[in-house]
Amino acid sequence: MVTIFANGKARQVRPSQTVAEMVREMKLEPSSVLVERNGEALLRQEWDQRRVEHGDRLEFVRVVAGG
Repeated sequence: MVTIFANGKARQVRPSQTVAEMVREMKLEPSSVLVERNGEALLRQEWDQRRVEHGDRLEFVRVVAGG
């Protein structure tokens, strides 16, 4: 297991876990969430290839539309 920070909280995850797997595990709707990894916004099509690494800082931001 490796330690990462998701929305500021320490979390233990598998070293081979992808960002897409984390989104599913956290029960987030992929079409309404933005992911930032170590200060860099990730495109949704990158989520399956990006594997988390020890010390990564991820921010999951829910997008809400309104008027």
